[in-house]
Parts: sequence; C-alpha cells; structure tokens
Amino acid sequence: DKKSFGILPAIPPSPSKAFGQEVILVSYAEGDVIGTPGYDEIKELESFVYLETGVAVGGRVEHTVDLLTSVGSVIVMHSDEAVVKRDIAKIRQMEQNNKLFILKQTSTMMRAVSTLNFKSLSLGEAN
Repeated sequence: DKKSFGILPAIPPSPSKAFGQEVILVSYAEGDVIGTPGYDEIKELESFVYLETGVAVGGRVEHTVDLLTSVGSVIVMHSDEAVVKRDIAKIRQMEQNNKLFILKQTSTMMRAVSTLNFKSLSLGEAN
C-alpha cells in the first residue's frame, strides 16, 4: 500500500524502546550429547526471547570453527541494555566453561609428554 508506506518514518524512533542481539553459540568441546543444561539455563535468562538449535540429547557436537559448525542461535532482547549485556556475558561464560552440554566421555586425556616412558623407544642409529 503506497499511502501506508509513505507515512513510515525515514529513520527509526529514538531513543530505542528495546535492546537486542542474536548470539551465535559456539562449542569449545566435542562429543556425544547426553544433556543440554546450558540451553535450559539460557531459556531462564531475563532477556531470553528465542533459541534455535539442531543439537539434542543423542546428537553429537564438534568444535565450532565457523558459522556452519555453530551449535545454535539465541535472540535476547530487553528494555534495559545492561540486562542484555549481562545475559550475553553469561552465555559466553557458559560456552567457555563447556557448560552448554553434558558430553559422553569418549576418550581419555593424554598424559603429559614428560611422564611418558621414552626409554624403550628405538629411533635407530645415524649412519
């Protein structure tokens, strides 16, 4: 409708009535997912609006290296910018501390190189 379009303001109203952001979720861990407690915690944040993810119990996550390997997207919005910033910081903290998921233990940690026994290792003699 040309008439309705013509009455729209040229710029958005100021000041903003709300602050918001899309937060692309990253995983610093990889493994088989046996729980998603971080998603439940995100849904309880004061600024939470929406969570989109393909990760579920029984699935697998890989280390996030680009947009295609992200583990979800969260929309946060609130009238108080400080609330949005606080909630985004909480999400980033959960990511860094690997608190988004409970992962099935699929491998063991390698011992420090200094504790390995190299005495039995034969590298051969130089000619």
